[in-house]
Amino acid sequence: MPASENSALSDIQEVNLSYLMLAQRLLRENYAAGMYRLGFDSDVADIILGLSPAQLVKLAGSNTLICGFRLNDYELLSTLGQDVLGGVLQQAHSTILLAQRSPEQLA
Repeated sequence: MPASENSALSDIQEVNLSYLMLAQRLLRENYAAGMYRLGFDSDVADIILGLSPAQLVKLAGSNTLICGFRLNDYELLSTLGQDVLGGVLQQAHSTILLAQRSPEQLA
């Protein structure tokens, strides 16, 4: 495997592990808010919370990025790029746009 591919795979695995650890922390701190921020339903949240450190590392070792980014929405991205009232309304508007979507739409 070329060095660049090996580096990319290593980066993906690092992102996966960081994401899973963050997900567990958010869910432990505030279950409902964590589910909302991550776009998880309760079944997925329960599974993530139940993973042991060894299971996290094994799952993170995948060669596929396991987290989903929400940057595929034109309206959301264009809102984040606008300077409305010095940026005060950007986060609120983005939160409203995301709240209108079902978890399946966020995946």
